[in-house]
Amino acid sequence: MEDYFSYTEKLFNPAETADKPEALKGIRVLDFSHVIFGPIAARVLGEYGAEVIKLELPFFGDLWRPATYWGKYWKHSNPIWHNITKNKYFISVNLKLDKSKELIYKMAETADVIIENFAPGTAEAWKIGYSQISKINPKIIFLSCSTYGQYGPMRYFPGWDLLAQGASGVLSLNGYEDRFFKLPDYLGDFVPGNFASLAVLMAIYYRNKTGKGQYIDQAQSEALMRLLPNYTYHSITGGAIGRTGNTDPSMVPAAIMKAKDDKFLALACTTEDQFQSLLAVMDRKDLLADPRFTSNESRLIPEHAKELNQIVSNWVKTKNCDEIIDMAVTQSIPAAEVMDDYTLCHDEWRHQRGSVILFNDDMYGELAIAGPSAQLSATPSRTKWLARPLGYHNQIVLKKFLNLSDDEIKDLEKQKVIGTFDDRPGLKPPVYYNLAEDPIYNYGKEVSQ
Repeated sequence: MEDYFSYTEKLFNPAETADKPEALKGIRVLDFSHVIFGPIAARVLGEYGAEVIKLELPFFGDLWRPATYWGKYWKHSNPIWHNITKNKYFISVNLKLDKSKELIYKMAETADVIIENFAPGTAEAWKIGYSQISKINPKIIFLSCSTYGQYGPMRYFPGWDLLAQGASGVLSLNGYEDRFFKLPDYLGDFVPGNFASLAVLMAIYYRNKTGKGQYIDQAQSEALMRLLPNYTYHSITGGAIGRTGNTDPSMVPAAIMKAKDDKFLALACTTEDQFQSLLAVMDRKDLLADPRFTSNESRLIPEHAKELNQIVSNWVKTKNCDEIIDMAVTQSIPAAEVMDDYTLCHDEWRHQRGSVILFNDDMYGELAIAGPSAQLSATPSRTKWLARPLGYHNQIVLKKFLNLSDDEIKDLEKQKVIGTFDDRPGLKPPVYYNLAEDPIYNYGKEVSQ
């Protein structure tokens, strides 16, 4: 077994990531999306090598740039923005102007994927929708992200994370019998964004076989529904599973419990052996003689489950979290400490696996960010750079990718087709950073070194 784990540790070694190829290298993505839902889909593709060009409105940028939790900024930026938009090229183009359409159409000729999450019908009205772009590039994969979809009776309804949670049914099932809670931190955007990237990969696979592009309609309220089996349960039984709080209705004991040191513990016994191992460390083998707890079927009766979870919870309160984890490891009991942002950020095991990365960025310095959600041995994901100021990559995108001249770029700037940033947090670089010495921002020009 040690040989196997040495093998996998070498196979997935984060230190060797830069030496391995990228799964999506050569795939070009035009990212028209904003805030979280669409940008997450583009970010996932960018993590695995796709060339993502993010288009924003000059002088204003993405709505999520200046927004931040509780008004807290980091080096003139929204810190969450970096995790959402890393590895992207940032170009600022006014999509509403006719002159801008020429740039969009030119970029679309060589693009593989376009992602947008405007209100349904908006991209089409601006003449950058699927029906227009697919005429220019029939192989394009066009992803539209919205709350309720591109057709149907709710297509014009405004929507965000919280509304999608409500419309999907997720909101009503998260919490306790007498109250429910929203999923935190925009999971109603993050989860559908990952589903959307999966849909793009399936479309790319299909195009590789057939040469045909296609249109993807990703509704976040429908993506969130895929996390729930409950409506299927109701259709068969006529009843509802209901809100189950911190317990699991399919196994017992299974709940979130508070330890003696005020840390929280997740514990879930799936098998009879696990249940008996737990009773052994609790010194409560006597419970096996109680007819309420002799079988899993009996333990799952709601009143029995409540009683047993309470018994275990009372025992957990007498032990520190680490004590219980040590017992769990030696006795094969499924248990884990409930981690928070701080412990995740400083967890040595996650740093060793590359699940949390302390990334040293040329512009912003060190920032702890999320690593890959799945480890790929041959084509791992990677972080190349964090978010950049609005319009930071105008020069390199327009010159290198579109072969525009300096005069053509200056003319676009005069017409306000393209632009950069205003003096607002989230749009501009850190105050200490000198853009005049940045070779990427000044691509094609001489810069002082």
